[in-house]
Amino acid sequence: MDYISFDQKLALLAVFLQVALTFYAVIRMGQVRLRVIRVNRIKLSEIAIDNRRYPEEAQVFANNLSNQFETPVLLYAVVLFATVYDVSSPVFAWLCMGYVATRYVHRYIHVRGNNVVRRFQVYLIGLGFLGLAWVVLGLRLIGFV
Repeated sequence: MDYISFDQKLALLAVFLQVALTFYAVIRMGQVRLRVIRVNRIKLSEIAIDNRRYPEEAQVFANNLSNQFETPVLLYAVVLFATVYDVSSPVFAWLCMGYVATRYVHRYIHVRGNNVVRRFQVYLIGLGFLGLAWVVLGLRLIGFV
């Protein structure tokens, strides 16, 4: 690919930022789990098969990591399609960035106090960004925009 437009670069940046968030979530979960094992003296045999033995603090980080493999997969797919078919646009790219910004806020809320109502509101906003990105992709692929 000789030339990548700014819109494509911005959409790809959204993907890289989401991947970075996922790696960060993996690292933080590992750190919390190791600390919990040392402090609470949980035996590895107790958690080898069933992670539910971890205390709530560690479960929150594990649940957040799991979240990074749910709707973000739709971001990866929509950006891949837009890049392959060269149908990115400024609106599309900013929708992708908006989605990823909400993922960062969602994670922060999830692991810092976990206000479920606020977290769900941020989740819905992000899902709206992502859904609109798919609509824009579809309209551009069909040729309506």
